[in-house]
Amino acid sequence: MKKTLVTLAVLSATAVATAAPQADTFYVGAKAGWASFHRGINQFDNKYKNRKHTAVMKEGKLNIRRDSVTYGVFAGYQIFNQNKAGLAAELGYDYYGQLSAKFKHAEKNSIQFPVVSAMKDRATDNNNEEYVVRHTAHGVNFSLKPSYELLPDLDAYAKVGIGLARNDYSVKPKKKAVNNKTEKVKNRVYDVKPSLILGAGFEYAIIPELALRVEYQYLNRVGNLGKAIKKAYKTNDMVGKYSPDMHSVSAGLSYRFGQGAQMMMDEPTPVAEPEVVSKNFAFSSDVLFDFAKADLKQEAAQVLDATNAEIVNLGLATPAIQVNGYTDRIGKEEANLKLSQRRAEMVANYLVAKGQNPVSINAVGYGEANPITGNTCDAVKGRKQLIACLAPDRRVEVQVQGTKQITM
Repeated sequence: MKKTLVTLAVLSATAVATAAPQADTFYVGAKAGWASFHRGINQFDNKYKNRKHTAVMKEGKLNIRRDSVTYGVFAGYQIFNQNKAGLAAELGYDYYGQLSAKFKHAEKNSIQFPVVSAMKDRATDNNNEEYVVRHTAHGVNFSLKPSYELLPDLDAYAKVGIGLARNDYSVKPKKKAVNNKTEKVKNRVYDVKPSLILGAGFEYAIIPELALRVEYQYLNRVGNLGKAIKKAYKTNDMVGKYSPDMHSVSAGLSYRFGQGAQMMMDEPTPVAEPEVVSKNFAFSSDVLFDFAKADLKQEAAQVLDATNAEIVNLGLATPAIQVNGYTDRIGKEEANLKLSQRRAEMVANYLVAKGQNPVSINAVGYGEANPITGNTCDAVKGRKQLIACLAPDRRVEVQVQGTKQITM
């Protein structure tokens, strides 16, 4: 019983938290972190004056900020989780991030930043006018999330999927003088484009229902500025191509549904250790056999039937039955040994005929050995009196032993 309690305690301890959710359960979560735009950004940086496509103006300076905050929410379904490997499907919404740039218009129509190029007819004549250019990306995504357990409560995982991002591109002069009045001007185009999503991270189960994750995510070719401008302004008047990649690092927290109930389903039903049962039967040979004979009497059937019924009622899985035969000391020792063996075998064969497994029954004759009377009959005179005195020594013993399953 102590061993059983220890086993159950170990099972309970190891089931406290697993890195991946239990199979066939759902989870939701949120994340936040830092994102950065890459690929195609340098064509707008005035450090690269020798490039074919440049944002350098005859005068002025373009300041680009490619890093920003990113955040999102997600919901997932754990398809399976076994043998340390898992697979989930996730649907999410992300604010992927924002790229921004500031510059001053040094000379009319000299700006070669694409959005401004397409909107140059709206540019101000004020050479000191400050512009703010932004690219903002957000949208939904779907991914598969395979995972592998590194520790009982820590997983490494990867992500592969597709994101559908809306990309907003805008040029916003702070103010513009019109007829000696000041008003705000804002020009904007957008596009919606699918992009490949790749990711990797670690997930740690704080408790079965709550998990912390740290994740790197890569979004390929976010948006297409050229197509957005062409669609909005019916023009190809732009310089360079702009469809950046996005890299982000975030931390998130997820809540898993149904972990407690699932764990109860998966946890094996406690089973107690089998109980060892022993039962001994002793019969006088005078009840079962005639004196010096090995054939069962007719009335022996009733006694042995009752014994067999008791053995069956013990409910033992595979009972081992030992039948031992004994005689008294009257007669020759060798003859008594053979007689006791035949009597033990007769009882064993009867029990087999009643349904006991012959493989589990063993019959042994011990002859005059192990007398019960000891020396109490040494002073008895006369054969009949001695036979009566030694009656307890003439016996057959049946020993039954086996295991019985105890249900809790």
